[in-house]
Amino acid sequence: MNEQEIGARVRDGIIGTIRGTGEIGEAAVGTLASAVQRALNETGATGATAADLAVGAAKGVIRTAGGLVGLSALTAADSVSTTAGAASQAAASIGNAAKGAVVGAVKGSSDAGVDTLEAISKTSRSAVSEASAVGADITAAAVGAVEGAIAVAKDTSVSVEDAAAAAAGGAVDAASSIGSAAAERVKAALQGTIRGVKVVLKTTVE
Repeated sequence: MNEQEIGARVRDGIIGTIRGTGEIGEAAVGTLASAVQRALNETGATGATAADLAVGAAKGVIRTAGGLVGLSALTAADSVSTTAGAASQAAASIGNAAKGAVVGAVKGSSDAGVDTLEAISKTSRSAVSEASAVGADITAAAVGAVEGAIAVAKDTSVSVEDAAAAAAGGAVDAASSIGSAAAERVKAALQGTIRGVKVVLKTTVE
């Protein structure tokens, strides 16, 4: 099973959940994470292959969120006020999708021997790049990825600070591949404290 196949499997596993509510709320994060973790565990992949599949799984979550939730809401909005409301809902959904993707990818790939910080960084990067690909809010995806890293770190041997830094670094690197303006927006969104954790940007991009 390759990256595209694992992404498709995750999409199929969560479409029903998203359609049932019309959005991805905080309560659905655990469901998304479980779908990602289950899909990764079912492949039996290890090492670098498992890490690559985790990236595909994250893309599957973000693509599903973008296709079924916020973007359709934005298209249907018929006034400035409803457009703003739809945009806010879309951003929240993308953020929660990214959070669930990171949690599930870390749990699923760590079982296969993938380094936790590597899994966090790669999944965060893929969440932001895929959000851009589907026209969704990349800053929401970045913040959601950091929130997911902080949440899942509590079940691992890494500190929440290191987890947050890994997610932030992956998000900024992905945004930098999109453009300098995108990178600045993501950096600004991640500055300060998220979920009570001071985020320190550690990225290869200046």
